[in-house]
Amino acid sequence: MYTLNPPRILMHEDVAANPVYRARVERVVQACQTPVTPEVYADRDLPALLAGGLAAGRIPMGAMPTVPDPVLLFNTFRFDGQGEARLRQFSDPDRKRWEGLLRELLGDRAFQWANYNQEGDAHRHDKVCRPCWRIHLQNGCVHKCAYCGFGGLLIAAVNIEEYCHWLGKLAERHPWQLTYLLDDDGDPPGLEPELGTLGPLIEYFGTLKDRYLIIHTKTWNTAWLKDLDHRGHTILVWSLSGATQSRLIEPITGTTEQRLAAAHLAQETGYTVRFKFKPIIPVKEWREDAEAAVRQVFEQTRPDVISLCCFMWMDIDDLKRRLPVDRLDPEFLAAAEGARAEVADTITKPFPPAFRQRLYEHYFREIRRWDSKIPVSISTETFAMWKTLEPLLGVNARNYPCGCGPFTIPGAPTLTCDPFTVPSRNDQGDIPGVFPAWKPA
Repeated sequence: MYTLNPPRILMHEDVAANPVYRARVERVVQACQTPVTPEVYADRDLPALLAGGLAAGRIPMGAMPTVPDPVLLFNTFRFDGQGEARLRQFSDPDRKRWEGLLRELLGDRAFQWANYNQEGDAHRHDKVCRPCWRIHLQNGCVHKCAYCGFGGLLIAAVNIEEYCHWLGKLAERHPWQLTYLLDDDGDPPGLEPELGTLGPLIEYFGTLKDRYLIIHTKTWNTAWLKDLDHRGHTILVWSLSGATQSRLIEPITGTTEQRLAAAHLAQETGYTVRFKFKPIIPVKEWREDAEAAVRQVFEQTRPDVISLCCFMWMDIDDLKRRLPVDRLDPEFLAAAEGARAEVADTITKPFPPAFRQRLYEHYFREIRRWDSKIPVSISTETFAMWKTLEPLLGVNARNYPCGCGPFTIPGAPTLTCDPFTVPSRNDQGDIPGVFPAWKPA
């Protein structure tokens, strides 16, 4: 487990009442730098906790003078179909102010239907992602990346046995989905192996036929994985960055070298390893850092796919609030300032397409210096960018092997199905634990 000094630790009364769940929390407590006596709370206490500042640290960490370790809160996912009733117990003002976070705290977000590029997707045609089910164990992160707003509070569910039961029901209903991405707003290896939830999930996938777990991480903490019976059914995808970015902008995550050492260890014990250079932040040294990082990837590991993604999801003013502007490439900053209108209605802002393309082409050339065949894709990008880069990459927006999409099993084959029309939701509302906010419009 990471060395942590959380200001508070809370556990739901259901966790406190269950000896197995409570033991998981107690192991985490004992591993903290300064053990903190957990506070037991009930659902009814949540509005007061939130009003008292429980989520005050949920702001971009680059905007904070110092970034403390997060509050740790342990709860359970609720698989009883009563999520809406639980939410209605709170006043209208509390629901309006806190609804998203209340659902997290109430344990109503085990599984999400991500309707990417389907009806109801606000970013349809602006982001080449495939519709699928997403699964979750945590919300919040121990890492302190400057651009991220998921610090301050880490919510972790501990009823992994019940979770796996319902996940199995979900997988049975959706035979087309071969891989399941775990958490895009947390990094579960940070509390392991003491918490003891990620290991059982990995071993559960080892019992399944033709189903794979994908863990997307920036961690250095993989030594404990070697003793798990994963049976080749877990794929570890590292978000990788160059030396300057990993050291100055992504503290606690592990340096480039530490992440690659962790990936090497995982691969030596049979896990499939992938990398996403994501997000690529154009620091002044981005070219040199890219060359060094790509070289180290192939010196230390044998990934089956590499993805590329430029820093995006915010306008230039927000970027400047989060990142150390004096460390960024001034040409890229000037381009972002000048492209405000051009990128205003996209999620790929702040950098204009020509500059994102420049990043991708440089990384692609470096990858091809070391490996002439490994599949390379771009992540979270637009259909227009895919059309531009298709001749270079040799794959297109419909058949590329994704680092974390629902069809790219180990071996990274080019897809033979249509990833936008084959996925279909088949739960009819009778699989509990589905996050309501993701229901298609």
